Amino acid sequence: MTIYKEVTFLCQSLYKNKRLIGEMAKRDISDRYAGQILGIFWAIAHPVIMIAAYVFLFAVVFRAKTEGVVDVPGDHTLYMLSGLIPWLVVADVLGRSSALISSQASLVKQVVFPVEVLPVKMVLATLPTFVIGLAGILIYAAVVDRISASMILFLVAALPLYLFLLGCAFLLSAVGIFLRDVKELTQLYTMIGLFIAPIFYFIDWVPEKIRLILYANPLTFYIEAFHDAAYYGEIRSWLVWCMVFVLSLIMLSIGMAVFARLKPHFGSYL
Repeated sequence: MTIYKEVTFLCQSLYKNKRLIGEMAKRDISDRYAGQILGIFWAIAHPVIMIAAYVFLFAVVFRAKTEGVVDVPGDHTLYMLSGLIPWLVVADVLGRSSALISSQASLVKQVVFPVEVLPVKMVLATLPTFVIGLAGILIYAAVVDRISASMILFLVAALPLYLFLLGCAFLLSAVGIFLRDVKELTQLYTMIGLFIAPIFYFIDWVPEKIRLILYANPLTFYIEAFHDAAYYGEIRSWLVWCMVFVLSLIMLSIGMAVFARLKPHFGSYL
C-alpha cells in the first residue's frame, strides 16, 4: 500500500469514527481529574493558576524592577497573555504525545480499535484550556480598555496551531513507541520552549544577529500571530500568517504519513 493510500485510509477512519473521537475527548478531560474531590474544577483551575503565577512574576515583580529602565510599549501583560495561552496548549500536547500510544497498549493490541483516534482526541481535550484562556484575555482586555475587533484573529490563529499540534501528536506518538528518548526530548523542549519563543519579551529586544535563531523555532510564528490578534490589533506581517498555515499543513502531512506507515508495527513493539 502506498503512503498516499495509507494516509487516505487514515483520514477515512477518522471521519468514520468522529463520534468516538468526541466521546473519548470528553472522557480524556474527565478522567484526568477522576477521583479528586474538586473533579473537573481542576480543568479550569490549572490554566487559571498557571496564568496568574506568570502574570504575577513578569507583569508585577519584573515590571517593578525594570520600570524606567526598559521601555515597554503598551500593556505588557496583554502581550504576555496572548503568547502564554497558546503555549499552555502546546506544552500539554507535546508533553503527552510521545507516551500516548504506549500508555494505551491494551487498546492498541485490539485489532478492531482505530488507534488513530488517540492523537486526535488528545489534541481536542486541550480545548477547555484554550477557551478558558481566551475568556481570560478578553476579560482583561476589556478591563484595561484594549479590546478590539482584531480579537477575532485569536480564533483564526488557533486553527493552524491546532493543525500543527495534531501533526506533532501523530508524529511523536508513533515515533515514541520505537524511540523512547523522544519523551525526554519533548519534556526538555517544553521546559525551555517557554523562553526561546517570544512570549515574555519582544522580538525587537533580541540582537539582530541571533534573531533568526528564534525563527528556527516554528512556534515563534504562531506566537507572533497571537500577539498580532490580541496585542497589536492588526496583522503586521502577512508572511508570518502565511507561514503558520504552511507549517501546519507540512507538519500534519508528515505526522499522518509517519503514523500511517508505522501503525502496522505498533502491536509488536508494545
